[in-house]
Amino acid sequence: SDGNSFAVEFKSISDVWDSKQLSPLFHNAAAVIHTAGPYHNRYPIPLRTAIETNVPVYVDVSDPLPYLDASLELNEDAISSGTKALIAAGAFPGMSNLMAMEAAGSLPPGCQIIDSGFNYFTAGLGGSGDVNLYITNLGFGDDMPQYEKGRLNYFKALTGKLLGQVDFFTDAESIMAKRVGSQQVFSWPFPEAATVARELQIKGRSHAAMGTAPEVWNVMLGLLVDIVPRPWWRNERFSQFMADFSQPLVKATDKWLQLSSPDGVGETHAMRIDVTAEDSNKDVFVSTIVQGHESFRQCVGQSAAEFCIDLLQEQSTDRSGGVSLVEQRYRDEDARKQMIEKMTSTPGTIDYSGAVVTRKANGATVGPSKMEEVLVLRSMEM
Repeated sequence: SDGNSFAVEFKSISDVWDSKQLSPLFHNAAAVIHTAGPYHNRYPIPLRTAIETNVPVYVDVSDPLPYLDASLELNEDAISSGTKALIAAGAFPGMSNLMAMEAAGSLPPGCQIIDSGFNYFTAGLGGSGDVNLYITNLGFGDDMPQYEKGRLNYFKALTGKLLGQVDFFTDAESIMAKRVGSQQVFSWPFPEAATVARELQIKGRSHAAMGTAPEVWNVMLGLLVDIVPRPWWRNERFSQFMADFSQPLVKATDKWLQLSSPDGVGETHAMRIDVTAEDSNKDVFVSTIVQGHESFRQCVGQSAAEFCIDLLQEQSTDRSGGVSLVEQRYRDEDARKQMIEKMTSTPGTIDYSGAVVTRKANGATVGPSKMEEVLVLRSMEM
Protein backbone atom coordinates (compact mmCIF):
# COMPACT_ATOMS: atom_id res chain seq x y z
CA SER A 1 0.00 0.00 0.00
CA ASP A 2 1.18 3.57 -0.75
CA GLY A 3 -1.44 5.09 1.55
CA ASN A 4 -3.95 5.67 -1.22
CA SER A 5 -4.19 2.30 -2.94
CA PHE A 6 -3.73 -1.35 -2.11
CA ALA A 7 -2.32 -4.27 -4.03
CA VAL A 8 -4.14 -7.59 -3.80
CA GLU A 9 -2.16 -10.77 -4.20
CA PHE A 10 -3.77 -14.18 -4.60
CA LYS A 11 -2.07 -17.35 -3.47
CA SER A 12 -3.42 -20.85 -3.93
CA ILE A 13 -2.93 -23.80 -1.60
CA SER A 14 -4.15 -27.35 -2.06
CA ASP A 15 -5.61 -27.83 1.44
CA VAL A 16 -6.97 -25.11 3.72
CA TRP A 17 -6.95 -27.62 6.58
CA ASP A 18 -3.17 -28.16 6.40
CA SER A 19 -1.34 -26.11 8.99
CA LYS A 20 1.98 -26.42 7.13
CA GLN A 21 0.49 -24.70 4.09
CA LEU A 22 -1.33 -22.07 6.15
CA SER A 23 1.56 -21.00 8.41
CA PRO A 24 3.59 -19.15 5.73
CA LEU A 25 0.45 -17.27 4.63
CA PHE A 26 -0.40 -16.23 8.19
CA HIS A 27 3.10 -15.01 9.03
CA ASN A 28 2.99 -11.24 9.75
CA ALA A 29 -0.73 -11.10 8.87
CA ALA A 30 -2.80 -8.46 10.67
CA ALA A 31 -5.97 -10.53 10.36
CA VAL A 32 -7.31 -13.80 9.00
CA ILE A 33 -10.88 -14.21 7.73
CA HIS A 34 -11.65 -17.88 7.13
CA THR A 35 -14.67 -18.53 4.88
CA ALA A 36 -13.48 -21.72 3.16
CA GLY A 37 -16.13 -24.13 4.41
CA PRO A 38 -17.81 -26.44 4.81
CA TYR A 39 -16.65 -26.96 8.40
CA HIS A 40 -18.55 -30.23 8.83
CA ASN A 41 -16.47 -32.98 10.54
CA ARG A 42 -13.44 -30.69 10.73
CA TYR A 43 -11.11 -29.51 13.49
CA PRO A 44 -10.38 -25.72 13.63
CA ILE A 45 -6.87 -25.98 12.22
CA PRO A 46 -6.94 -22.48 10.64
CA LEU A 47 -7.77 -20.95 14.04
CA ARG A 48 -5.10 -23.00 15.78
CA THR A 49 -2.58 -21.97 13.11
CA ALA A 50 -3.52 -18.30 13.55
CA ILE A 51 -2.93 -18.68 17.28
CA GLU A 52 0.41 -20.43 16.76
CA THR A 53 1.58 -17.66 14.41
CA ASN A 54 0.36 -14.88 16.73
CA VAL A 55 -2.10 -13.37 14.27
CA PRO A 56 -3.81 -10.44 16.09
CA VAL A 57 -7.32 -11.04 14.66
CA TYR A 58 -9.14 -14.11 13.40
CA VAL A 59 -12.74 -14.31 12.10
CA ASP A 60 -14.60 -17.22 10.53
CA VAL A 61 -18.12 -18.13 9.39
CA SER A 62 -18.21 -21.64 10.85
CA ASP A 63 -21.47 -23.19 11.98
CA PRO A 64 -21.40 -26.86 13.18
CA LEU A 65 -21.68 -27.01 16.97
CA PRO A 66 -18.81 -29.53 17.41
CA TYR A 67 -16.54 -27.20 15.41
CA LEU A 68 -17.55 -24.22 17.55
CA ASP A 69 -16.97 -26.17 20.76
CA ALA A 70 -13.50 -27.22 19.57
CA SER A 71 -12.73 -23.58 18.69
CA LEU A 72 -13.83 -22.31 22.10
CA GLU A 73 -11.53 -24.86 23.74
CA LEU A 74 -8.61 -22.93 22.22
CA ASN A 75 -9.52 -19.84 24.26
CA GLU A 76 -6.61 -20.07 26.73
CA ASP A 77 -4.11 -20.56 23.91
CA ALA A 78 -5.54 -17.52 22.13
CA ILE A 79 -5.22 -15.44 25.29
CA SER A 80 -1.56 -16.45 25.61
CA SER A 81 -0.79 -15.61 21.97
CA GLY A 82 -2.73 -12.35 21.87
CA THR A 83 -5.04 -13.63 19.12
CA LYS A 84 -8.58 -12.27 19.37
CA ALA A 85 -10.90 -14.66 17.54
CA LEU A 86 -14.59 -14.32 16.71
CA ILE A 87 -16.21 -17.48 15.37
CA ALA A 88 -19.51 -18.06 13.55
CA ALA A 89 -19.35 -14.41 12.49
CA GLY A 90 -21.12 -14.14 9.15
CA ALA A 91 -24.76 -13.28 8.44
CA PHE A 92 -26.44 -16.32 10.00
CA PRO A 93 -24.95 -17.28 12.30
CA GLY A 94 -23.28 -13.98 13.17
CA MET A 95 -25.32 -10.89 12.49
CA SER A 96 -28.40 -12.90 13.47
CA ASN A 97 -26.89 -13.58 16.92
CA LEU A 98 -26.22 -9.87 17.32
CA MET A 99 -29.84 -9.10 16.45
CA ALA A 100 -31.09 -11.69 18.95
CA MET A 101 -29.11 -10.05 21.74
CA GLU A 102 -30.54 -6.68 20.73
CA ALA A 103 -34.08 -8.09 20.66
CA ALA A 104 -33.60 -9.52 24.14
CA GLY A 105 -32.10 -6.27 25.42
CA SER A 106 -35.13 -4.32 24.18
CA LEU A 107 -37.66 -6.25 26.28
CA PRO A 108 -39.18 -4.64 29.39
CA PRO A 109 -36.83 -4.72 32.41
CA GLY A 110 -37.18 -7.70 34.71
CA CYS A 111 -38.59 -10.08 32.12
CA GLN A 112 -37.59 -13.74 32.00
CA ILE A 113 -36.60 -14.91 28.52
CA ILE A 114 -38.81 -17.82 27.45
CA ASP A 115 -38.25 -18.56 23.76
CA SER A 116 -35.89 -17.53 20.95
CA GLY A 117 -36.48 -18.08 17.25
CA PHE A 118 -34.37 -17.60 14.12
CA ASN A 119 -35.97 -17.64 10.67
CA TYR A 120 -34.08 -17.00 7.43
CA PHE A 121 -34.88 -16.64 3.76
CA THR A 122 -32.67 -16.57 0.67
CA ALA A 123 -33.63 -16.30 -2.99
CA GLY A 124 -30.92 -16.65 -5.61
CA LEU A 125 -27.37 -17.61 -4.72
CA GLY A 126 -25.50 -15.75 -7.46
CA GLY A 127 -23.13 -18.52 -8.44
CA SER A 128 -22.47 -19.87 -4.93
CA GLY A 129 -25.24 -22.44 -5.19
CA ASP A 130 -23.05 -25.55 -5.35
CA VAL A 131 -21.29 -24.78 -2.06
CA ASN A 132 -24.47 -23.71 -0.27
CA LEU A 133 -26.36 -26.78 -1.47
CA TYR A 134 -23.54 -29.05 -0.33
CA ILE A 135 -23.51 -27.48 3.15
CA THR A 136 -27.32 -27.65 3.36
CA ASN A 137 -27.32 -31.30 2.30
CA LEU A 138 -24.75 -32.26 4.93
CA GLY A 139 -26.89 -30.57 7.57
CA PHE A 140 -29.89 -32.74 6.71
CA GLY A 141 -28.01 -35.67 8.20
CA ASP A 142 -27.61 -34.03 11.60
CA ASP A 143 -29.95 -34.03 14.56
CA MET A 144 -31.64 -30.68 15.25
CA PRO A 145 -30.10 -28.87 18.25
CA GLN A 146 -32.68 -26.72 20.01
CA TYR A 147 -33.85 -25.93 23.49
CA GLU A 148 -37.02 -27.46 24.90
CA LYS A 149 -38.21 -26.52 28.40
CA GLY A 150 -34.95 -24.66 28.97
CA ARG A 151 -32.65 -27.55 28.13
CA LEU A 152 -30.63 -28.35 25.03
CA ASN A 153 -31.85 -31.40 23.15
CA TYR A 154 -30.88 -33.03 19.86
CA PHE A 155 -34.01 -33.99 17.99
CA LYS A 156 -33.84 -36.79 15.46
CA ALA A 157 -35.87 -36.62 12.24
CA LEU A 158 -36.59 -32.91 12.70
CA THR A 159 -33.97 -31.35 10.44
CA GLY A 160 -35.44 -30.58 7.02
CA LYS A 161 -39.07 -30.77 8.17
CA LEU A 162 -41.30 -28.07 6.69
CA LEU A 163 -42.54 -25.87 9.54
CA GLY A 164 -45.02 -23.64 7.72
CA GLN A 165 -45.09 -19.94 6.94
CA VAL A 166 -43.15 -17.06 8.51
CA ASP A 167 -43.89 -13.35 8.03
CA PHE A 168 -40.61 -11.64 7.15
CA PHE A 169 -41.99 -8.26 8.14
CA THR A 170 -43.39 -6.47 11.18
CA ASP A 171 -45.43 -3.93 9.20
CA ALA A 172 -47.75 -5.08 6.41
CA GLU A 173 -47.04 -1.86 4.51
CA SER A 174 -43.25 -2.13 4.76
CA ILE A 175 -40.84 -2.80 1.93
CA MET A 176 -40.10 -6.23 3.44
CA ALA A 177 -43.77 -7.19 3.29
CA LYS A 178 -43.83 -6.32 -0.40
CA ARG A 179 -40.43 -7.74 -1.37
CA VAL A 180 -40.32 -10.90 0.78
CA GLY A 181 -43.73 -11.30 2.42
CA SER A 182 -44.56 -14.65 4.02
CA GLN A 183 -42.38 -17.64 3.16
CA GLN A 184 -42.33 -21.32 4.04
CA VAL A 185 -39.35 -22.51 6.06
CA PHE A 186 -37.80 -25.82 7.05
CA SER A 187 -35.88 -26.74 10.18
CA TRP A 188 -32.07 -26.74 9.84
CA PRO A 189 -29.36 -27.22 12.51
CA PHE A 190 -28.08 -23.65 12.80
CA PRO A 191 -25.96 -23.40 15.97
CA GLU A 192 -27.56 -20.16 17.21
CA ALA A 193 -30.63 -22.14 18.26
CA ALA A 194 -28.33 -23.61 20.90
CA THR A 195 -25.63 -21.00 21.58
CA VAL A 196 -27.83 -17.90 21.84
CA ALA A 197 -30.43 -19.78 23.88
CA ARG A 198 -27.64 -20.73 26.28
CA GLU A 199 -26.40 -17.14 26.47
CA LEU A 200 -29.92 -15.81 27.16
CA GLN A 201 -30.67 -18.63 29.61
CA ILE A 202 -34.07 -19.21 28.05
CA LYS A 203 -36.67 -21.22 29.95
CA GLY A 204 -38.65 -22.47 26.99
CA ARG A 205 -37.93 -23.37 23.36
CA SER A 206 -35.56 -22.26 20.64
CA HIS A 207 -35.70 -22.99 16.95
CA ALA A 208 -33.91 -22.15 13.71
CA ALA A 209 -35.28 -22.52 10.20
CA MET A 210 -34.77 -21.30 6.66
CA GLY A 211 -36.58 -21.13 3.36
CA THR A 212 -35.77 -20.34 -0.23
CA ALA A 213 -37.44 -19.40 -3.49
CA PRO A 214 -39.09 -20.51 -5.61
CA GLU A 215 -41.41 -22.41 -3.26
CA VAL A 216 -40.95 -25.66 -5.18
CA TRP A 217 -37.39 -25.92 -3.78
CA ASN A 218 -38.71 -26.09 -0.21
CA VAL A 219 -41.25 -28.77 -1.18
CA MET A 220 -38.64 -30.83 -3.06
CA LEU A 221 -36.17 -30.65 -0.18
CA GLY A 222 -38.89 -31.62 2.28
CA LEU A 223 -39.77 -34.69 0.21
CA LEU A 224 -36.14 -35.72 -0.21
CA VAL A 225 -35.47 -35.44 3.52
CA ASP A 226 -38.45 -37.71 4.20
CA ILE A 227 -37.32 -40.29 1.63
CA VAL A 228 -33.52 -40.38 1.92
CA PRO A 229 -32.07 -42.03 5.08
CA ARG A 230 -30.29 -39.60 7.41
CA PRO A 231 -26.92 -41.42 7.25
CA TRP A 232 -26.83 -40.86 3.49
CA TRP A 233 -26.94 -37.07 3.95
CA ARG A 234 -24.03 -37.31 6.38
CA ASN A 235 -21.99 -39.01 3.67
CA GLU A 236 -19.94 -36.27 2.00
CA ARG A 237 -19.86 -38.02 -1.38
CA PHE A 238 -23.64 -38.41 -1.48
CA SER A 239 -24.30 -34.82 -0.39
CA GLN A 240 -21.82 -33.53 -2.98
CA PHE A 241 -23.46 -35.68 -5.66
CA MET A 242 -26.88 -34.25 -4.80
CA ALA A 243 -25.48 -30.72 -4.93
CA ASP A 244 -23.84 -31.34 -8.32
CA PHE A 245 -27.00 -32.98 -9.65
CA SER A 246 -29.08 -29.95 -8.62
CA GLN A 247 -26.64 -27.38 -9.96
CA PRO A 248 -28.19 -26.93 -13.45
CA LEU A 249 -31.58 -26.29 -11.86
CA VAL A 250 -30.05 -23.84 -9.39
CA LYS A 251 -28.32 -21.88 -12.15
CA ALA A 252 -31.54 -21.76 -14.17
CA THR A 253 -33.46 -20.58 -11.10
CA ASP A 254 -30.86 -17.87 -10.38
CA LYS A 255 -31.11 -16.64 -13.96
CA TRP A 256 -34.92 -16.60 -13.84
CA LEU A 257 -34.89 -14.69 -10.55
CA GLN A 258 -32.43 -12.17 -12.01
CA LEU A 259 -34.54 -11.58 -15.10
CA SER A 260 -37.79 -11.30 -13.14
CA SER A 261 -36.35 -9.13 -10.35
CA PRO A 262 -37.31 -5.43 -10.44
CA ASP A 263 -33.73 -4.41 -9.60
CA GLY A 264 -32.08 -6.97 -11.89
CA VAL A 265 -30.12 -8.46 -8.97
CA GLY A 266 -32.17 -11.62 -8.56
CA GLU A 267 -31.08 -12.20 -4.98
CA THR A 268 -32.85 -11.51 -1.70
CA HIS A 269 -31.87 -12.26 1.86
CA ALA A 270 -34.02 -11.82 4.97
CA MET A 271 -33.85 -12.61 8.66
CA ARG A 272 -36.52 -12.52 11.33
CA ILE A 273 -35.53 -12.90 14.98
CA ASP A 274 -38.12 -13.31 17.76
CA VAL A 275 -37.38 -13.33 21.48
CA THR A 276 -40.27 -13.98 23.85
CA ALA A 277 -40.30 -13.12 27.55
CA GLU A 278 -42.63 -13.02 30.54
CA ASP A 279 -42.84 -10.43 33.31
CA SER A 280 -43.78 -10.87 36.97
CA ASN A 281 -47.48 -10.39 36.10
CA LYS A 282 -47.32 -13.29 33.61
CA ASP A 283 -47.74 -10.89 30.69
CA VAL A 284 -45.87 -12.17 27.63
CA PHE A 285 -43.91 -9.85 25.34
CA VAL A 286 -42.35 -10.53 21.96
CA SER A 287 -39.36 -8.57 20.66
CA THR A 288 -38.99 -8.92 16.88
CA ILE A 289 -36.28 -7.72 14.50
CA VAL A 290 -36.42 -8.07 10.72
CA GLN A 291 -33.50 -7.36 8.40
CA GLY A 292 -33.35 -7.56 4.62
CA HIS A 293 -30.53 -7.36 2.06
CA GLU A 294 -30.24 -7.62 -1.72
CA SER A 295 -27.73 -10.46 -1.53
CA PHE A 296 -27.01 -13.20 0.99
CA ARG A 297 -23.44 -13.55 -0.36
CA GLN A 298 -22.73 -9.86 0.09
CA CYS A 299 -24.33 -9.78 3.53
CA VAL A 300 -22.08 -12.63 4.70
CA GLY A 301 -18.97 -10.88 3.39
CA GLN A 302 -19.95 -7.49 4.77
CA SER A 303 -20.77 -8.98 8.17
CA ALA A 304 -17.47 -10.84 8.46
CA ALA A 305 -15.60 -7.71 7.34
CA GLU A 306 -17.33 -5.46 9.88
CA PHE A 307 -16.62 -7.92 12.68
CA CYS A 308 -12.99 -8.08 11.59
CA ILE A 309 -12.64 -4.29 11.48
CA ASP A 310 -14.12 -4.03 14.98
CA LEU A 311 -11.59 -6.52 16.34
CA LEU A 312 -8.70 -4.80 14.53
CA GLN A 313 -9.64 -1.44 16.00
CA GLU A 314 -9.70 -2.91 19.49
CA GLN A 315 -6.40 -4.72 19.02
CA SER A 316 -4.72 -1.52 17.80
CA THR A 317 -5.23 0.10 21.21
CA ASP A 318 -5.25 -2.84 23.62
CA ARG A 319 -3.75 -6.12 22.36
CA SER A 320 -5.45 -9.07 24.01
CA GLY A 321 -6.62 -12.53 23.04
CA GLY A 322 -9.42 -15.04 23.39
CA VAL A 323 -12.04 -16.95 21.41
CA SER A 324 -15.67 -15.94 21.58
CA LEU A 325 -19.04 -16.16 19.88
CA VAL A 326 -20.85 -13.03 18.68
CA GLU A 327 -23.42 -13.16 21.49
CA GLN A 328 -20.62 -13.32 24.05
CA ARG A 329 -18.57 -10.46 22.64
CA TYR A 330 -21.51 -8.07 22.26
CA ARG A 331 -23.26 -8.45 25.59
CA ASP A 332 -22.62 -4.77 26.23
CA GLU A 333 -25.48 -2.65 24.87
CA ASP A 334 -23.35 0.25 23.61
CA ALA A 335 -20.90 -2.00 21.76
CA ARG A 336 -23.79 -3.98 20.31
CA LYS A 337 -25.66 -0.94 19.04
CA GLN A 338 -22.54 0.46 17.41
CA MET A 339 -22.05 -2.79 15.49
CA ILE A 340 -25.70 -2.97 14.46
CA GLU A 341 -25.51 0.60 13.14
CA LYS A 342 -22.52 -0.33 10.98
CA MET A 343 -23.93 -3.64 9.77
CA THR A 344 -27.38 -2.31 8.85
CA SER A 345 -26.02 0.57 6.80
CA THR A 346 -23.92 -1.51 4.42
CA PRO A 347 -24.55 -1.27 0.64
CA GLY A 348 -27.42 -3.47 -0.45
CA THR A 349 -29.34 -3.27 2.81
CA ILE A 350 -33.08 -3.20 2.07
CA ASP A 351 -34.47 -2.65 5.55
CA TYR A 352 -33.81 -2.99 9.25
CA SER A 353 -36.83 -2.77 11.53
CA GLY A 354 -35.06 -2.38 14.84
CA ALA A 355 -36.60 -4.13 17.85
CA VAL A 356 -40.41 -4.08 17.70
CA VAL A 357 -41.83 -5.08 21.08
CA THR A 358 -45.46 -6.20 21.35
CA ARG A 359 -47.61 -7.88 23.97
CA LYS A 360 -48.43 -11.42 22.85
CA ALA A 361 -52.15 -12.13 22.52
CA ASN A 362 -53.53 -15.36 23.94
CA GLY A 363 -53.27 -18.14 21.39
CA ALA A 364 -51.05 -16.12 19.04
CA THR A 365 -48.31 -18.00 17.18
CA VAL A 366 -44.73 -16.80 17.35
CA GLY A 367 -42.59 -18.48 14.73
CA PRO A 368 -43.46 -20.81 11.84
CA SER A 369 -47.20 -21.42 11.48
CA LYS A 370 -47.07 -25.23 11.71
CA MET A 371 -44.18 -25.71 14.12
CA GLU A 372 -46.35 -26.99 16.98
CA GLU A 373 -48.03 -29.50 14.67
CA VAL A 374 -44.69 -30.77 13.38
CA LEU A 375 -43.25 -31.12 16.88
CA VAL A 376 -46.29 -33.12 18.01
CA LEU A 377 -45.92 -35.48 15.03
CA ARG A 378 -42.21 -35.83 15.73
CA SER A 379 -42.86 -36.78 19.35
CA MET A 380 -45.35 -39.44 18.20
CA GLU A 381 -42.72 -40.92 15.85
CA MET A 382 -40.11 -41.23 18.58
